[in-house]
Amino acid sequence: MSEAIGTGIGWSAQADAGHAGKEAAEMARAALPPRSPQLALVFGSSWFDQSSLLGGVHSVLGRTPLIGGSTAGEITPEGPSSHSCVILLLGSETLQWSVGIGEGVDGAPREGGQQAAYQAMQHFSGQQRIGFLLFGDGLASRYADVVRGIQEVLGTSSLVVGGLAGDDLRFSQTYQYCNDRVASGAVVGVLLGGTGKIGVGIEHGFAPISKPRRITRAHANVLHELDGQPATSVYEEYFGRDLMTQMQQTGFTRQRIAYPLGMRGETTDQWLLRNVVAFKEDGSLSCSGELLEGAWLQLMIGSRELALEAARQAAQDAIRSLQEVAAVLVFDSVARRTLLGERCAAEEVACIRHIIGPSVPLIGCYTYGEQAPLRTSAIAGRTAIQTGAVLVVAVGT
Repeated sequence: MSEAIGTGIGWSAQADAGHAGKEAAEMARAALPPRSPQLALVFGSSWFDQSSLLGGVHSVLGRTPLIGGSTAGEITPEGPSSHSCVILLLGSETLQWSVGIGEGVDGAPREGGQQAAYQAMQHFSGQQRIGFLLFGDGLASRYADVVRGIQEVLGTSSLVVGGLAGDDLRFSQTYQYCNDRVASGAVVGVLLGGTGKIGVGIEHGFAPISKPRRITRAHANVLHELDGQPATSVYEEYFGRDLMTQMQQTGFTRQRIAYPLGMRGETTDQWLLRNVVAFKEDGSLSCSGELLEGAWLQLMIGSRELALEAARQAAQDAIRSLQEVAAVLVFDSVARRTLLGERCAAEEVACIRHIIGPSVPLIGCYTYGEQAPLRTSAIAGRTAIQTGAVLVVAVGT
């Protein structure tokens, strides 16, 4: 653990939202002395009354700057959790923090990203910037534009990393927290500066199984055509019409999650995962992230072994550049939890814990998307959007 950065973590599975927020905040606050908390990261189940949850947190932490949001499951030091609240408190004499919020990201994603970054910049005193940690609406379809908006304010080489809020697989409404506000359709973020460091690792472990196809028509998150044919042909060709029809009629099932789409451009050797949210009657596919015309696309497959190795690699990448690790955040795709099942999902968290060490504070949540620069020289420094990855973010020196 880093001595320059104080941390405290807490969690609670109390049924009452206010009590859960209060208990988690008290636990985190008790672990932080002698420093006062300067920043709170809060992740809570979407089943809670969100205002009551934040009310419970603020009853303990007062006006401590705060960001976070609702989840598709939480990660505590003990492993995966549900219907709970987890909190990380940070305090340091060498770091500076400033939070911001941008709204309306589904209708105006670029402007929302600009707004969040600009608000954070307004209260930043000019120390060296380390990076921007964000948490956004997981139901918005154009998050690449949100990131572009953030980097237009902070600079294109700025580190932008974070996760997309969930709502426990209901796909109805997610929530974002900024100080005492609960919003939807928003992006919240914290700009970090000073003498610390942020380490990042992101991996998914899925592998291609179909022949490569060219995306010949796509718009935002809707895939219309592959090699001039309806997009659903990528599933029909591999599974057959009967099984594809069955997949059309089901929701976000394990079968869809085990076979996401992988997109790769001309200038990168890494796959960007896209889960299929809906099969449309016109043969198009509504996906969980932006699609690029001209990119290559293949059907992918995941497994327990590949998923666990991806978690180990992500953790190793996150701590590689840090001499001391103060805390670790894990943004893990809900698709992975569904694919792995509860026992193996716990094993994935244990793999990360084994890499970072037993004493490093760790919390996180299950997300609808993950943003981070990929580990490839072709797009170094550029934030990419994944929808089936495990993202490990380490804060330290």
